[in-house]
Amino acid sequence: MINQEDAGRIRVELLEMLEEDALNVQRLLSRLDAVTSESGVGAHAALILILTHLQFDDDEAREHWTGIVTHRAELSRALGRDVGVRVALLDYFVNVNRHLIRPTLIDLEMFEVGDGSSTREPLTGLATDRMFRVAVQHELRRARRYGQTVSVAVFDLDDFGPMNDRLGRFVGDRVLKEMAILLNNKIRDIDVAARPGEDEVALVLPQTDRNGALLVAERFRLEVERFFGRREADGAPVGLTVSGGVATYPGDANSPEELLERAAQALYRAKASGKNIILVYNPERRRFLRFDLEPGRFEVEVLGPQDVRVGEARNLSRNGIVFTSPETLHVGEEIEIRLQDQTPDGGPKPLRVRGRVVRLEELPEEEGTKPGADLYEIGVAFDADSLAAGDDLLDFLERSRIGSEPGPS
Repeated sequence: MINQEDAGRIRVELLEMLEEDALNVQRLLSRLDAVTSESGVGAHAALILILTHLQFDDDEAREHWTGIVTHRAELSRALGRDVGVRVALLDYFVNVNRHLIRPTLIDLEMFEVGDGSSTREPLTGLATDRMFRVAVQHELRRARRYGQTVSVAVFDLDDFGPMNDRLGRFVGDRVLKEMAILLNNKIRDIDVAARPGEDEVALVLPQTDRNGALLVAERFRLEVERFFGRREADGAPVGLTVSGGVATYPGDANSPEELLERAAQALYRAKASGKNIILVYNPERRRFLRFDLEPGRFEVEVLGPQDVRVGEARNLSRNGIVFTSPETLHVGEEIEIRLQDQTPDGGPKPLRVRGRVVRLEELPEEEGTKPGADLYEIGVAFDADSLAAGDDLLDFLERSRIGSEPGPS
């Protein structure tokens, strides 16, 4: 049988599941089975213990819970309204299951806003700090078990306090609600969006590596900058921006606490770098958005009046690209390049961008290459106006699904 300690450990996760799926019997039972499999805790027994203080082994608890959910649906149809879990639970144990007399129902206030156990923050509808931390723990357990990655992105609303003082609490609350909508629009069903603090939001991104998390976070940052650059209050743009930090398991951390700390460190560096920027955790303190690209996947063509020169992309940032080529280019030379995804299905439409060569380095011979064949690493800085406010680059990366399978919905 499950004890109180085990029940408390998964309490928040089960309650959120209950709120979402209580009327969908098959989906709810399937999710309870998944929790049992992943956590080793009897989820059906845990949920009944949380609600009633009654202990069953999980097989018996599973039968009871099937009956409770079915009974709720029947009562709701008969009365023409949703009777809720508490009424269905009480009526089931008192009037349907005759073996239990006068069960003591506990935690009835857990569904009320502001009782400390709510899974949703009332103003924005985002997950609470407690739910966020539970989600991080849960996803790391899952990632360890199945050999997956999981990322965390934490954001701080730049200068939100002074903006709130200037525009007033009513406008500030409206800004927070709109910001939450923008955040939810950038994530998948399996992701968790949370509001851990007054001017903080965060994401838990299962099955997402550093590149994928960086892409989602940068999309959100760009959308906030663009939306609130147009949104006016007192005759002037609100001008809200966000800074963010990203960290990934297992590359950056091995525990939930360490993962959150690493994401926070990246956020602090983003704030210190001038705000309105997303940084990944990196001991080398990399100061720009960079995606390390899969070897051989992305081809770079240097366009010009002469023959097209072909190379292989190594990494890509908002500021430029590094690629290899068997031919040299002159440092300072203005060029136009085309970046093509070489996946079998053709990938997204090629990205064309102008820039200036800023780096040329001859590479040593690599194993397997033709003897005497020269290979150069070339760095190109993009023109500031070559990419439309970053949208072209982000669209290309998102359509290529760089490290974000399954992709954002």
